[in-house]
Amino acid sequence: MKIAVAQMRTTAGELQRTAERMVELARRAAGEGARLVVFPAAALMGVWPVDPPSQEGLLLDLAEALVKISEEAPCPCIVPVLSDADGAPAPEAILVHDGQLTPLKLSALLRSSVAGHAGRRPEAGREDGDGPAPDLPIFELGGVHFGLAFSFDDLNDFDDYAFDIDVVLYLDGYGFAMDDPSSAMGVSVSDGRFMDDAEATGAWIVGVGSLGTYGMQVFTGSSFVLTPWGELAAQAPSLEEGLIMADIDPNRGSPLDHPLDPEVYDRPLVAWNALAQGLAESLSQMGFTQAAVLVDGTLGSCAVATLATDALGPTNVHALLATGANDGLDAAARRLAENLRLPVRELPMSALSPDRTLAADLAQAHLVALAREEGAMPLSNLDKTALALEASPGSMPHAGLAPLGDVYRSAVIELVHMRNTISPVISRASRHAFEVPAIPGIEECGPTPESRIDFVDYVLASHVEWGRPLSDIADDGGHPQVVSDILDRLASCAPGRMACGPVIVSSSRTLDDVAWPLGMAWRDRVRTKAERAGEGIGGAISLGDDLDEAIAQAAEGLRGVAGPQKAGDAQPAGGEPDAPAAPRDREGDVRDVLNILRDLSLTGGLAADQPEGRADRHGQGGRPGPGGVPGDSPIWRTFSEN
Repeated sequence: MKIAVAQMRTTAGELQRTAERMVELARRAAGEGARLVVFPAAALMGVWPVDPPSQEGLLLDLAEALVKISEEAPCPCIVPVLSDADGAPAPEAILVHDGQLTPLKLSALLRSSVAGHAGRRPEAGREDGDGPAPDLPIFELGGVHFGLAFSFDDLNDFDDYAFDIDVVLYLDGYGFAMDDPSSAMGVSVSDGRFMDDAEATGAWIVGVGSLGTYGMQVFTGSSFVLTPWGELAAQAPSLEEGLIMADIDPNRGSPLDHPLDPEVYDRPLVAWNALAQGLAESLSQMGFTQAAVLVDGTLGSCAVATLATDALGPTNVHALLATGANDGLDAAARRLAENLRLPVRELPMSALSPDRTLAADLAQAHLVALAREEGAMPLSNLDKTALALEASPGSMPHAGLAPLGDVYRSAVIELVHMRNTISPVISRASRHAFEVPAIPGIEECGPTPESRIDFVDYVLASHVEWGRPLSDIADDGGHPQVVSDILDRLASCAPGRMACGPVIVSSSRTLDDVAWPLGMAWRDRVRTKAERAGEGIGGAISLGDDLDEAIAQAAEGLRGVAGPQKAGDAQPAGGEPDAPAAPRDREGDVRDVLNILRDLSLTGGLAADQPEGRADRHGQGGRPGPGGVPGDSPIWRTFSEN
């Protein structure tokens, strides 16, 4: 079967226009022999549902668009849609075939429900134990058996359970994240998870990448087709529209005649281009074509000005040069504006106030005034490290959109170095003009500012992106008091972040995902292994006699599951079943339960049951280390030492 993937840039909710384009692409694909056309997950409705009161009207208009596609498309199509389930996005895909519209996830759920009520097990699933998600779509078309995945959890199900499928269609709904190679789709296929998925399923993997910016999430496209043996059969470009086709032969087991060579994944380059696309399209969605930036010669200001120029063009970026604080940085700021050919307005900081903090606040006000005058959007120079640790409550927030607000400062340094290899617009002085957050003892965490900011970002990424507790981070990275102070500052700055503007999402987990409850006085501290095992508190915990006994029995059962007893362990005398039992270790029982609860809280389920290397919501499975970023280190598991 020849399958086509229509990688298209759209505006979410522009239903009729998008439906017309889908029909046009289906006609083009059918003319080239395609028997199935697959469209991206975000093409029609984006990645976030509208508010519940608007759902009815949206669904009525969506139905009209789907009917148009069913009436005019010359070949079967997979058209993803989006609805709301208790406030969360609920993706669905409609199979358009012979004038019929079949919701694939809903159909799978209904089949599972009917089979359950009839006392039968679904045909597809695991041979023993619990099966996969009941709404995991599986369908047949033209003699080819398809599985449909919207998330890495869905892919995990196809990897782990026994399905008789020939092709897995993966409709990307995550968007690009710097800490997850798989999010870049085909351009990083040799670094991400999809080769493993092809091997695990024994099926063709068709990755369908959305393209464009939906909300503040950036999608880079780069759709691809992988054979079951891991060859790249087709790939669409990143950040461009494209229609790719591949001949899927479930019976083929030999190498392709002309496979494509997988690209070497250049993370900084892909990230810079994704941020530029996100900035341009986010401003357009807000009604702006121009931006205003405050340039003071520091690393962050030069990075934002350069990114804005790449995204919008120099005539659409207005630079406000804040001068007078440092002669070297003043020269660097002027040189940057000249290199980028930006229209410039100079603002002497000494004329604002002798108080540097007040002068910086007033400079932000001047930036807003310049933006208003030019009809532009003001841009914030804050990065993720600054938002995490420097957005203190009561301080004046930076106005406008923060293009680097989801990028750690160490990664900004990396991006600037990469950008200078294209054209050296940012001076050496500016590349070294960044601050390390003022954390007590941070000087002990590295000999240079770069190494110290690496440590700060390692702590933040470990906690934010990877959900690791304070004690684990301190065990691996050392400097427990500094780690504790960094995470305490992260919590304390939560109210300050509320006043900051939107950011372009470029990680698997933003700071909004770890918002600290306002008014929460408790803070974690570094704990010994004995404390974390619950020693010393077992006798103080009682859940009632019945529950205590049930917990004890469960703990005993867990010990039995752990394996056969070692030689010398207590055995019933003579092997008789009614021999007296040894006294129960009640404190040990409670420790077992506490450790189980800890693992559940870290993983959302028993970590031993989680697929290897699928640790986060993007499914990357790496772990951060000092001097690196999440994903640079070997695969890990979050199950505790217990």
